[in-house]
Amino acid sequence: MAAQVNECTEGTLDEAAFKRFAPLLAASQRYASLSGCRFQNTSFRGVPRCPESTPEPTEIDSAMPLDRGPRFAAKIEAAPLVDEFSARLRAGEPGLVEEMERAHRIVMAESVRNAMIGMFQALEMFPPAPPPAGVEEDDCAFEDVSAPLPVIAQRLYNDQARRVSDTTGGPGRLERRAMTAAFIVDFTDEAGVKLPPMPETQASMLKEIVERTNEFAEQKPGSDKRRHRAREAFLGALGGGAVGHKLKQEANQWWAENWQGVAWTVGAAIAVGAAAVATAALSARADERRGRR
Repeated sequence: MAAQVNECTEGTLDEAAFKRFAPLLAASQRYASLSGCRFQNTSFRGVPRCPESTPEPTEIDSAMPLDRGPRFAAKIEAAPLVDEFSARLRAGEPGLVEEMERAHRIVMAESVRNAMIGMFQALEMFPPAPPPAGVEEDDCAFEDVSAPLPVIAQRLYNDQARRVSDTTGGPGRLERRAMTAAFIVDFTDEAGVKLPPMPETQASMLKEIVERTNEFAEQKPGSDKRRHRAREAFLGALGGGAVGHKLKQEANQWWAENWQGVAWTVGAAIAVGAAAVATAALSARADERRGRR
């Protein structure tokens, strides 16, 4: 069972989950549906603002590609709120900063979760066969990474199965919240506001999963090939964009400070890539769309 990421359609941004950002999200719904639920500040360069939002309309940048279709209309609709919320975030408005930090925690949690799914798929353990003894179908405590690796894999598989079948609050509720969180994190970074560091919980999980993966790989024949497959799976999912690169730098710093002298393994790939993997996992189609803008 692969992790599912829903197509970003109009209305996908979850305004109810981030009420302080709700006006920005409401104004950005059409833009988000055309950008893969990602935010890029350069999209708004040269976009005219409404007269009531600025003293004088912004001149259209002559270097911009000719764009007078739905994308341009969506940008015009969102631009005044983009300017307003950028200024408020840079001013450190407490309510917005609090919600931005919550969005960042959601992105980080999804990063680690998606990275673990990618690793287990590369190791052909999603789900593990045979299933480990003593793990019930409703046991979804994959965050306990002190358990043996097959147990963690089975619990994560159970959690994914539960998430896919859970329609409480509408289909794809958690994916919708995660995509909205990623949009807010993108917006924050593009506004020039420093993002929080990797939460201690996720850093601790990464450290533990490194140990479990090494222990598991050492017990299996062909461990180098397994490690290579998992490494390639992670590196292939890293993606691009300013947020992805910044989070990768954070994770690289964490790796350098905590795991100096350890050989490159599947776990190393996790430590380097997990913090950024949400950027790719939540928006695999975004880069393609962004290139067409």
